[in-house]
Amino acid sequence: MCLYSSRDSDLVKAPLNMRVQLAIFVALLGLAALLWAGRERVTDAFAAYTGRGGTVADQGPTKRPSAQPVVVEPVRRAEDLVQVEAIATARAKRFVTLYPEAPGQVVEIAVTTGTHIKRGEIILLLDAQAETLAVDVARSKYADAQRQMKRAEDLLQSNVNSNARVEDAATQVAQARFELLRTEDALADRTLTAPFDGVVGIPKVGLGDRVTMDTPVITIDDRTALFVEIQVAEQYVSRLRQGQSVPARTPSFADREFEGTVAQIDSRVDPTTRAVMVRAMLDNKADLLRPGMSFAVTLSLPGKTYPTVSELALQWRKGESFVWVIADGKAERVVVRSVKRLNSKILVDGNLSEGDLVVVEGVHRLRPGSAVSYTPPASSQTSEN
Repeated sequence: MCLYSSRDSDLVKAPLNMRVQLAIFVALLGLAALLWAGRERVTDAFAAYTGRGGTVADQGPTKRPSAQPVVVEPVRRAEDLVQVEAIATARAKRFVTLYPEAPGQVVEIAVTTGTHIKRGEIILLLDAQAETLAVDVARSKYADAQRQMKRAEDLLQSNVNSNARVEDAATQVAQARFELLRTEDALADRTLTAPFDGVVGIPKVGLGDRVTMDTPVITIDDRTALFVEIQVAEQYVSRLRQGQSVPARTPSFADREFEGTVAQIDSRVDPTTRAVMVRAMLDNKADLLRPGMSFAVTLSLPGKTYPTVSELALQWRKGESFVWVIADGKAERVVVRSVKRLNSKILVDGNLSEGDLVVVEGVHRLRPGSAVSYTPPASSQTSEN
């Protein structure tokens, strides 16, 4: 006797069919994952043992794979040249703003703006009537002290005087001499002179002005040479050398380039900017340039020489870069490291020699050992096809 109906049978079979379908789906998914993981080995084996497709049994004897047509270029070498460009403000080789060494009233300005002045020449005079009088008094006292000293020495020789009086006279001479030197120094402070050869600027005071020791009077610039300063990143410090060329241009002479050289390199790297200060000197014996001018400067820093390839030749796979090199009519993969991009070319570091042929078109069809056909570049001496 049947204990369940046909409807009950369908309810039991339905879950079974779904479980079977799910198991088949999981199996197919696992097979697909395995095929995907080993796709490269399968593809390489398939390309090595078959020509256009099918199995070895279907095709009979193993056929030599057909050569892949590619376009190649020879490897060249280029220098890893870094150019540091900056806008800098020039300053004079030596420059100073002069201040009075004593307060007083201006009685004479002995220079004219823009004139060249020699070291020690007078620039400005302050009223010195009181100081001149003090010098005359001190000089008179010094002379009198010297006479008293001479008299005391003469009396000592005649046994009329004692050594104590001679010593007192010597003390008076020394004090008078110190006082004379002090007053002469105070008188010298009333005269402002040039500390070095240079060109004077516009005076900031006029006749009759009362000045103090904090009053700026005039500027002097030694502009036989100008300095410009630029910052160079610390990664290029090893490339810096004194005497390196630094071409410079200024808007004042837009059609002219001025040649400068690296004169000084700072002794330390700034820990904030991670750069080192470089000071370049521009010759200005012709006196065309002025301190404060802006200059566009270029500092060329030569580096190592590397192989260079077209950017189309560089490929990436599994986190590493490589190029396809043609050797004996076959493609070989050479791992390289990208160093720097130069327009459409790339400097690379790897086992490449100048003249090696690298593939620039057709790279996606290549496998290690793939036979290739190509037309040698005009500059290449190889005749390989």
